[in-house]
Amino acid sequence: MVQIKNIYAGYFDREVLKNISFDVKQKDFFGIIGKNGAGKSTLLKIFSNLLKSYKGDIFIDNKNLASFKSRELAKRLSFLPQHSDMSLPFSVFEFIMFARFPYMNMFKFPSKNDYKAVEKAIDFLDISNLSERKVIELSGGEKQKVLIAQVLAQETDIIVFDEPTSHLDIGSQNNILKLFVNLNEKHNKTIILTLHDLNAAGEFCNKLLLLENGFVCRCGTPKEVLNYKDIERVYNTSVVVKINPISNKPYVIPVSKKLKI
Repeated sequence: MVQIKNIYAGYFDREVLKNISFDVKQKDFFGIIGKNGAGKSTLLKIFSNLLKSYKGDIFIDNKNLASFKSRELAKRLSFLPQHSDMSLPFSVFEFIMFARFPYMNMFKFPSKNDYKAVEKAIDFLDISNLSERKVIELSGGEKQKVLIAQVLAQETDIIVFDEPTSHLDIGSQNNILKLFVNLNEKHNKTIILTLHDLNAAGEFCNKLLLLENGFVCRCGTPKEVLNYKDIERVYNTSVVVKINPISNKPYVIPVSKKLKI
């Protein structure tokens, strides 16, 4: 579904991504991991067409990203960045309706299909009790659910999230990721996301990409990518990697080594 070929990108004179190539197949739950500054967010911005100054090629269903019109791409791929402006006094329903702009006519009046899409997203996130509230009044966890509902209302086959569980407690994080699994497995959505939590990445993703200083260190299944040698080198720390006896997925345990005197 998505092919990334020989991508180089950066900001001003600083090169952030260097010869990045990988494929994301239809219905993948694809996680991108790496240290801060490794280029994770930059990579998402490129194939969401928010950062256009790069070298290389990106294809969605064999069509080059550069040839997509903005409205056409917005019907194929939706993107939730790390930070979104929720400071305006719109109701939750109105805020989610913004996602339907690619489908509206020139006068930007919502149709019955637009209302149905918003209501469907609200029901999926179970936030009907928030519909009439102002987004500026919501808690952090409630805002995150509303942002995800807005992305779902866009009705794209590919959904891209940049750190969607940052600042959430472990229970809220797991609930959000379980929603993504539901979208992936039962609604045939291709999920691409960046994560800091290596154990969440290993537990929920079926494919992982590990970035190291702007290069691809490793790409494959969680068991292939979350090996202690690569993790220790990339994150410059000591770890033990075990297998969860219930899910049979890898998990990473940081350890402290005694200094030899």
